[in-house]
Amino acid sequence: MSSACQTELSSASPTAAISPEILRGGGFLALRYGLGVLVSVGNMLVLTWWIGPHAYGVFVTAIGIVAFLANLARAGIDTFLVRQTETPSASLYNTASALIFLISTCLMIAGASVTYFLIRWYGTREFVLPYVVLLLSVPVIGLTGVPMAKLERELDFRAVAEIEFSGQALGLLVGTVMAALHGGVWAPVSGQLAWQLFTFVAAWRRSSLRIGFHFQAAPVKEMLRYGLGCTASLRAWQVRTLVNPLLVGHYVGVEGVAFVALALRIAEALGTFRLAAGRMAIAALARIQNHLDEFRQLLQRAMCWQVVTLGPLLCLFALVGPEVFRHLVGNRWLPSLSVYPFIAAGVLINSVYNLQASALFVLGRPMIVMFCYLLHVGVLAAVSFLLVPHIGIAGYGWAELAACGPYILIHVGIAREFTISYRSLAPMTAAFLALLFA
Repeated sequence: MSSACQTELSSASPTAAISPEILRGGGFLALRYGLGVLVSVGNMLVLTWWIGPHAYGVFVTAIGIVAFLANLARAGIDTFLVRQTETPSASLYNTASALIFLISTCLMIAGASVTYFLIRWYGTREFVLPYVVLLLSVPVIGLTGVPMAKLERELDFRAVAEIEFSGQALGLLVGTVMAALHGGVWAPVSGQLAWQLFTFVAAWRRSSLRIGFHFQAAPVKEMLRYGLGCTASLRAWQVRTLVNPLLVGHYVGVEGVAFVALALRIAEALGTFRLAAGRMAIAALARIQNHLDEFRQLLQRAMCWQVVTLGPLLCLFALVGPEVFRHLVGNRWLPSLSVYPFIAAGVLINSVYNLQASALFVLGRPMIVMFCYLLHVGVLAAVSFLLVPHIGIAGYGWAELAACGPYILIHVGIAREFTISYRSLAPMTAAFLALLFA
């Protein structure tokens, strides 16, 4: 690690230092994501070995659309609750629950209504039943956001970590049993449903909240006003999850979707620490948002930590991936390795900017992030549309690299508030990128 980065990671002012409460919570959350990586990889290996590329591709096609709708279901209302300066009342949580349930139910119905058009687009019906069943989980995932927001407000990341990891482990167990029973596509579907139902029940019980629906006009307007801006930014990013099932699925078929999805799953599993950092950043940075110098120092150090921890993991898999595939998932999955370096590079470059995006949310600049993510998705979709029909899944890989360009908008947005130095980040990031493709 460069001396400049060591200085950034070690330096701290009293105000910028992370409180012991946040640090402990962050440790639990980081541990949850670390263990989650193991469970996710284990789940991935079980499913890919037993159910094969075709069934896995059908599942990814279905879950890709459902996951996008589920991400819209909370409409930024959970972030609104976390960001409140005063402790939300029970009636505010009930209003949030009612609003999320209404939005998620509408999304579930909308998802079911486009089934006919999806059949025409893909030219097959085999994804329909798993897709419709998974749609039922959209309100469940949406409503889970309310108790999770309460736990995160209280910085009880230990509870968040325990709930999320336990649900993920249960999903692995159910999926493995179904796969062993030759359940095909229903193995991952069952695991997904078990995971979300457990998380829903456990979160509500742990938060000590009672499920209630109560509308209050003033809070609803405030939630929607904040949530639309927040959701537009965050969910613009989530649109990228549709590119693989919709474009790769249309031009290459469900097996192409499976190969790309496996590479995405590996890179994103290794990069899950970004998610922990992003969730912690909003809670930690919000507490010092009125002290820009300390705010900048904390952000700078966190960015360095992300690259230092993520780069070696991504490069290590690029090195051992061929042997892992041959011995653990089978040679029929080797096409995934052709696209992995591109996707891993995209994850690494994103790690430089995702904390800056969280900072912009805290500073009340979500529109900058929204425009960046919209352009990112537009480039990803456009380049995939141009290249995938001609060079197959490699075209998706090149699209991932091209889609990193719009991150410059996030840098420009932060630069309006304070200066971020890339003196230590740039050489490290460049070295890891070179290793990925070496």
